Amino acid sequence: MFRRIHGCPYQGHTMRSIATKVALALLIATPAAAEGGIWPEYSFPEAGFAAQYPGKPQVEERSYKTALTPAGSVKERVYSYNSGGVVYMVAIADFAAVKPIENRAIDEAARTVTSKGMLTHDVSARIDWHYGREIRVEDGSGTSYTDAIFYIDNKVYQIAVVFPLANTDPVGSAGIHFFQQAFRLLP
Repeated sequence: MFRRIHGCPYQGHTMRSIATKVALALLIATPAAAEGGIWPEYSFPEAGFAAQYPGKPQVEERSYKTALTPAGSVKERVYSYNSGGVVYMVAIADFAAVKPIENRAIDEAARTVTSKGMLTHDVSARIDWHYGREIRVEDGSGTSYTDAIFYIDNKVYQIAVVFPLANTDPVGSAGIHFFQQAFRLLP
């Protein structure tokens, strides 16, 4: 059993009471995504990942501009869902034919995102044993770009959320963290 704490601002409260209040606060702060049930997971074995999206993602192929190949671009496949103006996406640029140095590929992708506005967050990140970067940029209109960038098996993976200031996404900004944390690599 927990004993009462004496001589502190919480005098008269048990540790269990404090723990209950903290747990309640965490439940209230839980993303709205969890309130209506967890977003469904979509698995893409051919791309090597699974992610939870608010709805079924669209898949498109496009050109990924890069200075790391003589051709100036590689093929990129984008898996995205637009929820009230907020875009949740996983983009995978295939560098199999080029095989650049890991840090150069990650840094180039980061420079592309940071060119959109003011850098507000830049930290190292990790998925399984793969290291990368997580950056956040805000542009002049208040749109934030949160992008986790990794180089895995000769591919640049970007787990990104574009969050405009004016949007109607029911989960709000909590969806950014939820989306990135729910991403997983497939064996």
